[in-house]
Amino acid sequence: MKRFQVTLTAKSPIAIGEWMTSRSNVRESLNYIPGGVLRGALAQAVLELLGKHNTSKRRLSQASSELQEAFDCVFGKDGAQFSFLMPFGEDWIPAPATALFNKQNDQYLYDTFFALILGKPYEMLCPQTGERLERGRGYLIRENGEWRKPQPLRKTTYVRVGLNRATEAAEERVLYAIEAVESPAVFTGYVDFPEGKCADAFQRILDALRWRDGITVRIGSARSRGFGEVELKCEDAPSEPRAYPLEEFNARADQPIFTLLARTPVIVYDPCGQPAPTLTPELLREYLPDLPESVQLLERATRIERELVSGWSGAWGMPKPVQQAFSPGSLFTYTYDPNKREPLLQWLQLLETQGVGERIAEGYGRFNVCSQYHLDRDITQLAGGESHGEQSSQ
Repeated sequence: MKRFQVTLTAKSPIAIGEWMTSRSNVRESLNYIPGGVLRGALAQAVLELLGKHNTSKRRLSQASSELQEAFDCVFGKDGAQFSFLMPFGEDWIPAPATALFNKQNDQYLYDTFFALILGKPYEMLCPQTGERLERGRGYLIRENGEWRKPQPLRKTTYVRVGLNRATEAAEERVLYAIEAVESPAVFTGYVDFPEGKCADAFQRILDALRWRDGITVRIGSARSRGFGEVELKCEDAPSEPRAYPLEEFNARADQPIFTLLARTPVIVYDPCGQPAPTLTPELLREYLPDLPESVQLLERATRIERELVSGWSGAWGMPKPVQQAFSPGSLFTYTYDPNKREPLLQWLQLLETQGVGERIAEGYGRFNVCSQYHLDRDITQLAGGESHGEQSSQ
């Protein structure tokens, strides 16, 4: 499998949202760019070149049939997979559902996963300061062996007046607000290709969109109002299999286990077509076969949260359906037979590469296997009095 690293640099404010919030006529922006946003923007740009986009049938270039073939290859059923693009490095995770943060000081981070496994009690007080702990949310990045919360993006809320299309004047009592991420902001992610032919087709699309040695596209909301201009850069990024700390997990938990931490929303359905209540081994095999039969879900160390996902199809100019998904940070724990470790490792590597569930081409259904965060910030280990400052100096 071939992989490109994608970098988007904002040239204007960008508003990435799915719908209006409960506050009337206010559209909040996400702190990241879903893979489907970039995928749809590129597909729209190609269709406009071919004169096949719904908003305009005007052909914008003398594109050959090769561009149409490249479009079908990249955006087809078994085409490229676009990951979520994040405003920080690649070593990131959503805060697991087992994470606890110091409410007064963000540098004190903890995890209760192994406490759940071993049945050890813990207090909702910081072992270092004695201050209150709360459920950790947001994202975490790992730098120099230490976990921390990333710096928030700079956002601005723009208030606009609705227009009456008949009179071409401002409409009374129609105001709306758009929250946007201010430039400069840089987002990075990946595009994975099942074969070299698909990667070559993607390169032909980039060449068709290139102008003056650069590729500029518009993404997100309010593009006709000057929002969403980004510069796109791609380069080869060979992917290497990640080593999973199974031995450390097994030693800490006193039994063979592995965890799946939802990195992006996971959309899965049971055999009846309803949103799945959890990720059972049987359901995982429906999406990705060859999971060893010995794998069993460990419910007491599984923590699930849910959210609704939607979006807008830039290629077809239509809204995407509203679907229920497991939220990023949901944690699924499984036991397994140590004698089946090798086939399990192969399956886990395939899972991290391809994902499971619906809309995986848009970056949904991605997992982090056996996150290092559970080991580094285990509250049962840190409650012995080791200070955060002492650990940082090591």
